[in-house]
Amino acid sequence: MQCELCGRNVDKLVPVRVEGVEMLVCSDCAKYGVTPKTYSRKPRLGMKGSPKGTESRKVYRPKRDVFDTLKTIVEDYGEIIREARIRKGMNIEELARKIGMRVSTLQKIESGQLEPEEKYIRRLEKELNISLYEEGGGEYSNQQSKSFTLGDFIKVRK
Repeated sequence: MQCELCGRNVDKLVPVRVEGVEMLVCSDCAKYGVTPKTYSRKPRLGMKGSPKGTESRKVYRPKRDVFDTLKTIVEDYGEIIREARIRKGMNIEELARKIGMRVSTLQKIESGQLEPEEKYIRRLEKELNISLYEEGGGEYSNQQSKSFTLGDFIKVRK
């Protein structure tokens, strides 16, 4: 019989699971896999049961909305960066070197062609003492209108 891993002809083959594939291999190649005695196709169940009264209740926790914590960069970030750089008396090469960015990339960011990555936003904010994120969470004013909107019918859970 032939080993399915190395191709050697041997008398006895061992069933082994190698990277999720069940194979018949020689005893030398068996070290590269897991024998059927150590793996199971059925999931382990842990304890078969728990004594009465010790069952844990599921605590309801509302899921966080991703958009609640999402930071939004200001619309005119390029202008803000350029003005802050000029105020500090730096040229574009100096700023690019200080924040670890290529000059061409910083030029594209200042012109608004490219939105900076979060790590560069933090570096720019620190170096130029500016804030590039919108304050967010702005509440809309409750204006009196005669027609109903979708917001009049939705109940928001908090």
